[in-house]
Amino acid sequence: MTKIRSPEEFQNDILYLLQRFRWGTPTVLEEYLRKHVTQEGALVYAREHCVFAANFPRWLANITGNCPHLEVRKYLIENMFVEEVKDPTIPTGHYESLVDFCVAVGGDREYIYGYSGAAVTRMRITYCDWVSRHKPWLEAFAAIAGNEVARGKEMIKRVGERAHTSRKTWASLNLSKEALAHWDAADSADSGDDGHGDAPLYFLKKYADTREKQDACLAAMKERQEVNRIWADQVGVWAFEASGLKPPSLDGRQVLLLKAAQAA
Repeated sequence: MTKIRSPEEFQNDILYLLQRFRWGTPTVLEEYLRKHVTQEGALVYAREHCVFAANFPRWLANITGNCPHLEVRKYLIENMFVEEVKDPTIPTGHYESLVDFCVAVGGDREYIYGYSGAAVTRMRITYCDWVSRHKPWLEAFAAIAGNEVARGKEMIKRVGERAHTSRKTWASLNLSKEALAHWDAADSADSGDDGHGDAPLYFLKKYADTREKQDACLAAMKERQEVNRIWADQVGVWAFEASGLKPPSLDGRQVLLLKAAQAA
């Protein structure tokens, strides 16, 4: 039997996995956001991200309902409260501030509220629904809440500013402070002290108390990143095209991703 990882070893494996699969090779969307942002492309991204963000608290709720540990449920409920009731860093709601951003780059507010997402967005949502409802709570937590670790302080130490959620991404659009409020709030929530980007590490290290649980959590996190990359590559292509630019080819990208997953 392979021995259990120490808490330090497990945290390092989590961070290495996210560094490799989330940040190792830039997605097409990241390439777009780093170098080519226009209002038209920002709208493509924002519209899809609004749909995803509207569903995120439901997955936290699903995990909460299956979790037997009070301290974890408190954390998940606090996270949901920030998402859906009161974000302490901005006057508007967390989701509403994202809609404000989408409107600022050309979206219609009522259309955004009713929009159900492109097929690739609906597939991403369906995956997260499945994980949060049907996987054991700890694996679901690793996949859903653990995804925020990719934006936390520990990840920023490894990959630098790439991991920050920052209003600087949209600097070329010259938007108002109010239009960009969501990105300040997201950065504060995920990358601040004891934020959502680091807190999951504590719970994963505490409750993944066998090698089998640790392995299952890592597998869930890797699978989530694979789904994220498929979405980010396709949305990135659309953002390039909306900006009147030729996007990088998707040929072979999933083959490379599959090889990386098999080697991990």
